[in-house]
Amino acid sequence: MNPEFNKIADMVTLDLLRRYLRAHGWELANSSLRRGDALNIKVSEDVKAFFQRRSAGKRNVDVYVLSEPGSDDIELVIPHDNTASDYDRRLQGAIETLSQVEDKEPSQIITAVRSFGFDVVQSRIPNDLVVNNTIHLESAKNYISGMKDLLAVTATTEIRPLAFFGRMNKDAVAYSDRCRFGHTYRGSFGFTIESPVIPNTEETLFGIDPFPPFERRVIQRLAIGIQQVCEAVKVDDLKPLVQGFRTGFGANGCERFATLIHGTAYSGMSFAFSFSPEWSTPDRLAQTAEFFVGPKHVDVARAAAQVLRGELLEIPKDVYGLVVRLQNEADPSDLTPPTGEGEISVLYASEDYGEIHLRITLSPPEYLKAVEAHRLGRPIRLSGTLVHKGRYWYLLNPSSLTIPYQTELDLE
Repeated sequence: MNPEFNKIADMVTLDLLRRYLRAHGWELANSSLRRGDALNIKVSEDVKAFFQRRSAGKRNVDVYVLSEPGSDDIELVIPHDNTASDYDRRLQGAIETLSQVEDKEPSQIITAVRSFGFDVVQSRIPNDLVVNNTIHLESAKNYISGMKDLLAVTATTEIRPLAFFGRMNKDAVAYSDRCRFGHTYRGSFGFTIESPVIPNTEETLFGIDPFPPFERRVIQRLAIGIQQVCEAVKVDDLKPLVQGFRTGFGANGCERFATLIHGTAYSGMSFAFSFSPEWSTPDRLAQTAEFFVGPKHVDVARAAAQVLRGELLEIPKDVYGLVVRLQNEADPSDLTPPTGEGEISVLYASEDYGEIHLRITLSPPEYLKAVEAHRLGRPIRLSGTLVHKGRYWYLLNPSSLTIPYQTELDLE
């Protein structure tokens, strides 16, 4: 047996092979053959005889046919499942046939078939960190843990595209657990991460591609996030990252990306993406071969994370939400002191940051309005400057506090 096929069953599954064949115009013929129906697909007499002389319990192969204008139909026989004694031989035969049909090396066919099941992220580190094709275990450990965290936070942002979040989504963590660590490759030492994607069983209608699955959207967001980091460095401006968090990295992604690079290869490394051909790829990613990042990208990512968390911003905002906490240092039985202030907390649903608790300091008259709103269970509306300091959000210089009535809330 050719050495290339020694582990073919480990590299190519029947599911991936069937997906590959469907995408390349091969049609399954044996359902009609088994019933004895007249076929739109022409198959040889040998194949028909093969099915006719086998009982239902022994039909352990599937027949695919490729019909192309101007040439004879091509038949491909593959195992029906992996329990047959000749499973490896038939799988090898299928790869050899595809190799001849497509005029490619068998190894290229194997790679192409595998690509249907995964989106692939390849990362390279520079030669100065590689000795005899090896790297320090610390760098490898930092890469694996850092990439897993980066995938999980990117998936969390995909589920809810906020500028930052407090806790990773459990479904996002489960997705990162499903990703696989592939073979390392030589040439500046590389890591391979494989993200599984489901089959594309939907048809393209009116020229519109089907909406990609969650796993594909996460890897697209990861690639776009890294692309935005590179753009920010190139133009020496944080805007591509800060304004692009809805399609790329939020603050959490920027922080995890910076930690990944710093812990694995601070002097520089690269990222390349290979997307499963079953799903379309955004134009902005279709032409990009590889992203190179280094110390400057780490600094830019960390600076963008601070801005995305609001730590360097003062944002004018009109705020609307329920009063969820009241605090007054004065005598709580006397709410009309001539001096002194009270603090309230408002649950505010921010488009960029999700649900946050805003700490707001009010004058005595405004504090009385907030107390009344809290008593009635009604939201309040006011204006001010949104600021994030440490663990807390504040609304500074609050003004124009009102308690909207039912007609103003558009409630029935």
